[in-house]
Formats: sequence, structure tokens, C-alpha cells
Amino acid sequence: MKTVLKFYPDHVPARIPRLLGDMLTALWVVVWAAAGLAVYRIVEGLQSVADGLTSTGQTFDSWLASFRGAVPRGIPGISSFLTGVADALQRNTGDQLFALGGQAHGTIDNMALAFGLITALPPILIVGGAYFAWRWRDAREMGAALAFVRSAERSGRLEQARAVLAYRAVAQLSFTQLMRSSADPVGDLSAHRYDALAAAMLKRAGLNSFRLYDPGAPRLEPGSEPAAPAAPQIGDGGEQHHEHGGRASGEVRPLRPRQQRR
Repeated sequence: MKTVLKFYPDHVPARIPRLLGDMLTALWVVVWAAAGLAVYRIVEGLQSVADGLTSTGQTFDSWLASFRGAVPRGIPGISSFLTGVADALQRNTGDQLFALGGQAHGTIDNMALAFGLITALPPILIVGGAYFAWRWRDAREMGAALAFVRSAERSGRLEQARAVLAYRAVAQLSFTQLMRSSADPVGDLSAHRYDALAAAMLKRAGLNSFRLYDPGAPRLEPGSEPAAPAAPQIGDGGEQHHEHGGRASGEVRPLRPRQQRR
């Protein structure tokens, strides 16, 4: 069966807490993401040290290159000695500083990313993850209730659906909610008066209480009592008219005047 999601209830007062929760959670995520980004940039500021090492190594290499260019050529022993000294200095100073600067650059990048994630991820995952999981379960529950109502409307079994909701209301609602929706829940179930209890259960599920009623039927809110049947009307001639338009067995007929004596 396809999962139906309903993220906000039908009732406006019930939507407000969820809207506020969504906005506050989004703000929480944005604030901690900004904090993680700030930590990342602070650690990345150490790249100036790595850049300094790299620049120093490049400077040494340029000096040694100039030194090699100044070494006289063709002098036995001296030329090779000076060239060897320049090569040794390059290996032990310039190249090492250049390599150390590159290594420090990568290490600082990794440290900045790690510190930024450590700062931002735990509060985002703990608070945002818990809230998202609750909102997902809540949306699935409201969606399942909506699917139940639509199924009952398609099949035309509205009375049976109200009975199911009434029994679920007695089983799941708190006693305060139960007695607020009906003054006599047990009597309502025994007499098959499901309207008030079903309306309370629909309201708890985030749906309008009149979803399981015909479009022309009166809307019954939780805690209200069903309307009493209309009293029989008495006509002009004292006739008591019933629902089917028939006369009552004890109807009162108008008296005819006595005949005048001759």
C-alpha cells in the first residue's frame, strides 16, 4: 500500500506548534551549520604558516639556482665541489621546506574540515534528526488516518468507520479527553451513538471531525450532544401529524353545532 503523508493537521490551532517546530528546527540547523563554517575558516587561517614554509623553500631554491649560475665552470675540483654544496643545500633546505609546506597545507585542510564537522554535525543530528523522525511518524499517522477516511468514503461504510473510531477513542484517549468528548462514553457505545467519540478521535488524528459525515449532514464537534428528534406538530383542527403524514389514532374532531329545534 502506498504511504500517504500529511504533514499538517486540518485544524489551524494544531498546525501552529508544528509550524513553529519546523521553523525553530530549521533555524537550529542553520545556526550550527554557520558555527561549523566559522570554525572551518578559523582553522583554515593557519594556511598562512604552510604558505610561509612553501615560500621560504621557494626562496632558498631561487638562491641556490643563482649560486649555481655563479659557480665558475671548468675549474677542476672547485666547480664540482661548489655544485655539490648547492645540491646538498637544496636537498636539505629548499626541497624539505617546500615539501613540508605542501604537507602542512593538506593537514590544515583536513583539520579544518574535521573541526568544522565536529562542531556542526552533533547538534544538528541529535536535535534535527530526532525532530525529523518525530515529524515523519506524525505525518505517516495523519496520512494513514486520512487514507482510512477516504477508504470509508469510497466504500460508503461511514457508520462502520465511525464505530471503529469510537472504539479506538475509548481505548486510546486519556480520561480527560474521553469525558470531554462524551458525558457517557460507555452508554454511547451501548446505544451505538458513535458521533461524538468518532469526532474526538478524528480531531486527535489531525482531521476535521466532520470528514466521515455526508456533505449535507450537520457537523458534530467533540463534546456536543446529538440533536433530539423533533416533537410532533399539532394542526389547526387538533390533529396530531406524524412523520409519515398520517392521523393519530386519538385525533380530536371538531364538534358540530346542535340542530336548532323547530
